[in-house]
Amino acid sequence: MCSNAVKSSGLLLAAVAVMSVSAATAQPGDDVVRERQRDMKAVAAAAKSIDAVFKGTSPYDARAFKSAAETIRAFSGKRLSELFAGPVVAEGSKASANIEAERPTFDKLATELGAYAEALSVAADRNPDVLAPDMRMHGVDARMGGPLAKRNSAMPDPMSMSAEHAFHLMLQVCTSCHAKFRTKDN
Repeated sequence: MCSNAVKSSGLLLAAVAVMSVSAATAQPGDDVVRERQRDMKAVAAAAKSIDAVFKGTSPYDARAFKSAAETIRAFSGKRLSELFAGPVVAEGSKASANIEAERPTFDKLATELGAYAEALSVAADRNPDVLAPDMRMHGVDARMGGPLAKRNSAMPDPMSMSAEHAFHLMLQVCTSCHAKFRTKDN
């Protein structure tokens, strides 16, 4: 019985030693980089699900649509800005030093992302049964541009446009942010 206790405490000490070495060799930014990547993957998955609804490849379900919009909203704004606070360049990260140099622009884009996601969430609340025609881009919305259009410096009111147009402008925010603040792959 005594030898089993010695074996167990030896295994426990070995496990503690391995965890201590792992903790000592981990980079302080590793957890933040993983959290950023996890958040961005969640945002991308949510955007893909909304995109599938607008493309007609997935049926409209107001709860799922709202959940996707709320996921994007949760990972935008202040949370996104805070995840990229301080020194942002770290091993394993594609974030560029431009974020530090152009903090107001980055923070503005993070806020806009949340505002467009909120508009999508509200649209789901207003349309619990069907993807209503007023959720689709039309007329004025179509002339204002889509995800590849040139960005205006002033953000239009997301609540005054169709959900589809808010979605396209939200994608434009993502594209602009990645173009400006993500390192280029060589």
